[in-house]
Amino acid sequence: MINQEVEIGNKKYQYINEKLGRKAPMIVIKGEVGYIMCGYLNIDAANSLGDTAVRVTGVNDINDVLNSQVNSCTDNAARLGIKPGDKIMDIIGKL
Repeated sequence: MINQEVEIGNKKYQYINEKLGRKAPMIVIKGEVGYIMCGYLNIDAANSLGDTAVRVTGVNDINDVLNSQVNSCTDNAARLGIKPGDKIMDIIGKL
């Protein structure tokens, strides 16, 4: 398991990468007000809990996440101006 603090654009984030199965890891990048999660995690559950979260798919590491796009997001993330199709590097500072 990788669990480390990373700096992206002068902000610090907690990066978690846990190999659960044989093919893809579970990934979370947590900021001050929200987080980016991989396809293992459920955006509807995050939304029902009132979280500020975005979901990405097809990622295996932090570089994949940072070079991907928002697949879906919670209502709280949408209130921050985040929407599906946004580039992660364009919105990560909001989290």
